[in-house]
Amino acid sequence: MIIPGVLISLVTFPGVVIHELAHQIFCMLCNLEVYEVKYFQMGNPNGYVIHEAADRPWKIFFTCMGPFFINSVLGMVILLPASIELLVFHEFSNPLQLFLGWLGFSILMHAFPSRGDAKVMIRRILKSPDVSFVWKVIAAPFVGLIYICSVGSIFWLDLVYSAALAMLIPWILVHIL
Repeated sequence: MIIPGVLISLVTFPGVVIHELAHQIFCMLCNLEVYEVKYFQMGNPNGYVIHEAADRPWKIFFTCMGPFFINSVLGMVILLPASIELLVFHEFSNPLQLFLGWLGFSILMHAFPSRGDAKVMIRRILKSPDVSFVWKVIAAPFVGLIYICSVGSIFWLDLVYSAALAMLIPWILVHIL
């Protein structure tokens, strides 16, 4: 059974909102003017941030990769209490834990940057003669990772990533403590 992407986006809409907010936050941190933001919409793309072009490779890198960092960390932090409760007690004892589980998982589901972000890094970092070799070496694996994740999302890699972060980190914490 194939679940339409629009249904997944609707169920996990907080992740789309946080993804776009992460782009906007990194634009603000990099002093890039933001012209327009759409946090969520039914359609393709589900959201977007239009901003001025960055003038430094580190600004390009962080505005493109911002959702990966923010969604991953925020999703895990929100999910941590629910995941630990599930691992220790094998149940959710209150509705708040279920809500936090859904919210954190939704945020994790949208951690992967888009192909559009990869294309920006290719054009503005990897192919630019003005960018140092060091930044090309830093950006190249992330560009590859974005494309792998993009193709992998067809096979639910975003779901696998979310489940791994949702349960692996708490499992390690529970078993170490």
